[in-house]
Amino acid sequence: MLLDFMLGPVVSGQCVWSMQLRHGDPHEVGRPGEPIRVAETDRTVVVHTGSAVFTLDRQILAPLAQVEIENTPVLDEGNSRTVLVEAKGRSCYPQIERYELEANGPVRATVVFEGTIRGRRRNRYRFRARLSFFSGLSLVRIELTLHNPRRARHRGGLWDLGDPGSLFFRDFSLQLALAEAGARRVHWTENGNDGIKSAECNRFEIYQDSSGGENWQSPNHVNRQGRNPARFRGYRVSHDGIESYSLRASPLVTLRGDDRWLTVGMPEFWQQFPKAIDVEDGRLSVRPFPRQSGELYELQGGEQKTHTIWLAFGSQNPAATESLECINGPALVHCSPAWYADSQAIPQLPPASTTRDERFERYLSAVIDGPNNLRARRELIDEYGWRHYGELYADHENEYFKGPKPLVSHYNNQYDLVQGTLLQCLRTSDTRWFELCDTLARHVVDIDTYHTTQDRAAYSGGLFWHTDHYRDAATATHRCYSRANRGSRGRDYGGGPCNEHNYTTGLLHYYFLTGNPQARDTVLCLADWVIAMDDGRRTIFGLIDPGPTGLASSTAEANFHGPGRGCGNSVNALLDAWLLTCDRGYLDKAEQLIRRVIHPVTDIAVLDLLNVERRWSYTVFLTVLARYLSLKLEHGEQDQMYDYAQSSLTHFAGWMAGNEVPYFDHPEKLEFPTEAWAAHELRKANVLRLAAAHVDEPLRSRWFSRGNELAERAWSDLLRFESRHSARAVAIMLQEGLRDTRLRGCTIASQLRSSGAANHGTPESFVPQKRRVLAQFKTPHGLAGVLGKVLKNCFKNGSWPRNPRENKHFARFLKQSLSPRNWGRFLADYRGNRKTIGGSSKGAPRGF
Repeated sequence: MLLDFMLGPVVSGQCVWSMQLRHGDPHEVGRPGEPIRVAETDRTVVVHTGSAVFTLDRQILAPLAQVEIENTPVLDEGNSRTVLVEAKGRSCYPQIERYELEANGPVRATVVFEGTIRGRRRNRYRFRARLSFFSGLSLVRIELTLHNPRRARHRGGLWDLGDPGSLFFRDFSLQLALAEAGARRVHWTENGNDGIKSAECNRFEIYQDSSGGENWQSPNHVNRQGRNPARFRGYRVSHDGIESYSLRASPLVTLRGDDRWLTVGMPEFWQQFPKAIDVEDGRLSVRPFPRQSGELYELQGGEQKTHTIWLAFGSQNPAATESLECINGPALVHCSPAWYADSQAIPQLPPASTTRDERFERYLSAVIDGPNNLRARRELIDEYGWRHYGELYADHENEYFKGPKPLVSHYNNQYDLVQGTLLQCLRTSDTRWFELCDTLARHVVDIDTYHTTQDRAAYSGGLFWHTDHYRDAATATHRCYSRANRGSRGRDYGGGPCNEHNYTTGLLHYYFLTGNPQARDTVLCLADWVIAMDDGRRTIFGLIDPGPTGLASSTAEANFHGPGRGCGNSVNALLDAWLLTCDRGYLDKAEQLIRRVIHPVTDIAVLDLLNVERRWSYTVFLTVLARYLSLKLEHGEQDQMYDYAQSSLTHFAGWMAGNEVPYFDHPEKLEFPTEAWAAHELRKANVLRLAAAHVDEPLRSRWFSRGNELAERAWSDLLRFESRHSARAVAIMLQEGLRDTRLRGCTIASQLRSSGAANHGTPESFVPQKRRVLAQFKTPHGLAGVLGKVLKNCFKNGSWPRNPRENKHFARFLKQSLSPRNWGRFLADYRGNRKTIGGSSKGAPRGF
């Protein structure tokens, strides 16, 4: 349920509201005094808010064709537009292809336009404009997304800026002109606490060139040439030949005529630099990507960026800029921690005031309040700008970095930081946690997700993981691998989005809390990616063997399909998509993967789970398995698959109780004995205690006691590290530490147990598609079978195609199967010299 409601005047500090929800006729329940009305024609959409009438063109993104207040036109119709200027100076205009009335309630109406911006040659941008209107107000919120739908070419598995799949442009702006002729006056504020300034001028500009921070020249901002293009620190205001400079602007600008005015503001103006608002010859331009930087903007293949713009209109002299003064520090409405806990929307979420272990609360206090808190870390490498803001600086990578520090490294939502920060917001009501969650979630949706359908199935729609261990990100931005690091890693360096780094639950709950539709779309995109990467029909080997590839279930090595974070994260993403859509297909695929990697009578010894560097993440899978069981119970599905999963979980937990020891009992087995191992120890402890709910006494007490012992050891090991608040440790602790706090000293309710009488058969080893295909080439009979399958699939109509290009299956197979490069890569994968996804198998475990 998404609630929209209008608040009265809000004073600084805390206000308390109570709300009563009840069913009934809308007129009986009560409606706003000025409910919104939306009228549609073939050419326009007209929105009546009660205080203004907004006319939207359904063919060209203006984005507002006209605004009328008290029957007075405010805009110069035909002189308002949205413009993208290409690299060579050509102006392009967005053409609308799809329109949707996304919301049409009494409080808010939201209209969505999608379409294409056609540039020179084959340059095509996609855009989405989401315009929201509010009852009784002359405001409009525009969420404008610019998207490069092309694939990156990522030659050699390297994802640097300057890739052939990138699109380059000089400016992207919304331009609005007042209807009346005559003198224009500009009013502006540079920050919320500043006074209003004004000038009668033909030209005005406020332009943020860099973050304004001490490290504004950080190599974090390098372009494709490896150069930081920022020219000065902070922002510039210029009018009538007068220039002034300062550091960080959050401006509001009003353009006023004799009896009409419009005000504009962009939240996160300095944080997502460069930004500009300018006035020239009576036209006000809002520039999310401003021409003033003098540089080309690069949207990498599959990359998008969303900016929010607020507009306010009036027909009388306003108290300038007041109508939008809230956008840079909006009120945040939330329920109490106790209410969230009682709702059980997130099971067993303990409010901060009720936790029994003060160690966790002290740990969190340092993370949010300490001198090196998460927000302060942004300053170390200037984690700002339109591509970086919201990202968490991966400061732990400095420890083994041999070059000049601080190292530029990005963490890209590892271990689901969106979920971790959101949980702390719910249990503490500290809005700083929500600010971290909100900015990171939007960054993950736009930048870390690969928004294309044109690449191989293993990559398209996937999630990029953190930049390379102990290496500078260089020109890879947030895309793992850079050519700058290839020489230090050898020939096998490279990769792309990987099943082991797929995190969706935070975005799921972020969507539930905010209604942000892009978060919902991203969860489904990442779940669909899991299904696509495992679909053997989408690979070059599909003509021979269309069975599952195994890319959704492998961990650490292409041929390991036992319990690990690869399959664990895939299953988790599918569960989240099932919760969003109730589509049974997602649950069926999740259960297929569970059966593939685990069995109630698996011979655990052959899995080599005590090989810490390669198999440590099996506890990630078991954590997801426990979540799967809880969701099955919640939905009343105590079926054979529930029995299978429960028996598998208890089988592995029993082995853990008798064989697992703390990681730091044998530090010689750890390539890099960092604080992260102590944080991972907590997950191990939590798995044992979660599994204890699925067995009877005396096993329950025994496993629970062993879990408590491992948890105590984890805390002891963690607290001896000065680096215990590094990004990686924090990412793990925000969830595992919270889970430990909930489990510690509690009596876990017994989970419904199956009879255990079901016969689940014997375990079967899964063989990935590449190995299955290669095996067929080893005998004459197998080669004959391969040829038969190829002919059957290529010539389904029973005749040889006159032009092979007319048969896409045949053409694709010939092109790819006869390529020496493809077969060389395939053979190298099979021999185990290189991972197909996720890069080299040498050195530090990928993504740890």
